[in-house]
Amino acid sequence: MYIEDIIIDNLIINFAILFVCKKVLKLNARNAFLVLGSVIGTISVIVFSIFQIDGIKLLLFKFFISILMVLLSFNYKNFKSFLLNYFCFLFSTALMGGMCFFISFSFGKSVVTDGVVSYELGLPMGIVILMIMIVSYVVIHFVKSVKSKNKLGELIYEVKIKNKEKEIKVKAFLDTGNTLKDNKTGKPVFILTYKNFYKLFNVTIDTLLKGKISENLDDAHYLSVGSVGKTTKMLVFSVEELEVKRNQEVFKLEKPLLALSYQNLEQKLDCGMLLNSSFKEYIK
Repeated sequence: MYIEDIIIDNLIINFAILFVCKKVLKLNARNAFLVLGSVIGTISVIVFSIFQIDGIKLLLFKFFISILMVLLSFNYKNFKSFLLNYFCFLFSTALMGGMCFFISFSFGKSVVTDGVVSYELGLPMGIVILMIMIVSYVVIHFVKSVKSKNKLGELIYEVKIKNKEKEIKVKAFLDTGNTLKDNKTGKPVFILTYKNFYKLFNVTIDTLLKGKISENLDDAHYLSVGSVGKTTKMLVFSVEELEVKRNQEVFKLEKPLLALSYQNLEQKLDCGMLLNSSFKEYIK
């Protein structure tokens, strides 16, 4: 059981040290190589425990193993980048050692054997560190997710689309990358999903794919969109009015141009429309 605890502790703690280095230095290292470095470090602990290496030999042995762990775990362009990785590894090792001591001192029970004070835990130290890493990972990603959702919410608007006797409400995302303008009128073009297009005009996909532009569409024409070598055509049409609202801001656009998109924006962005980044300038 003692050997098993040593293996578990060292595998997890070594991986945690290397993982911290990867994140701090933002290294493009695969976790598989971190595991390999952790295994090498664990084997070395078993070796010097069995053969009872001590003194200057133990110091040199640990120095060699630490260099080998860093070389196997991370890529390096030159000697300077290797030194940066290595000193980060040493610093992380010191921090992890301090954390292990703190956990043992705070939650372990003291044991005195031949005058030497040590600490025992109910679980192996490696399991405790692993639990801390998992909880930290979950908390960090939860916080990032909340921040991302809040940031995304700042770009969501409520839109009313009015055309003749019909009126629909959709969520719209202010896409800062959408600078699409109609080459005939110079007006900004808003992008609408087929789901909402169908609510307004009741035109089937088959009709659209055959290139038949419905008589119900005003100012209907096709706009070429894309880059060199990859161009697609989008159906552009106008509606009577858009009312764009967020908080206390309300903007009304007369005869705006919309382009039909078959992308599932509802699933990707939880919205049915992309606003043009310059729509406020168009109102003025």
